[in-house]
Amino acid sequence: MEITEKERLMLVKKKEEICKLTNEIMEIEHSPEQITEIKKKMTAILSLISTIASYSNSKNIDLRRFSMATIILFTTMQLHKDAGTWNAVIPLIDTFCNIANSVQYSFTKKGIKIVIPKIDLSIFRKG
Repeated sequence: MEITEKERLMLVKKKEEICKLTNEIMEIEHSPEQITEIKKKMTAILSLISTIASYSNSKNIDLRRFSMATIILFTTMQLHKDAGTWNAVIPLIDTFCNIANSVQYSFTKKGIKIVIPKIDLSIFRKG
């Protein structure tokens, strides 16, 4: 499916929104009291990536590992908050943000090509 110029601009804005949300997360990630806000922003990022991916013709788009990493991270965040070891989860939050921003979007004549970085779920389980 060919993407119109209007759709391209909308997709670029969604990518910019992902960057904005990750920056907001990194501003509050040191405060365990902000766990709900961090989760909301991460969920919004997943939604934005999913929306962008829906414009791709590629059958290789699989957001399940990214979604699973997020679910694991949510649980890990709660465990560290409860245990008073929140600092241990901050690098995992940073990893999530970096992965979200490193998803590559390339516009082609026929649509959009998306490359999602390989995600090692074990890093999210170690926290």
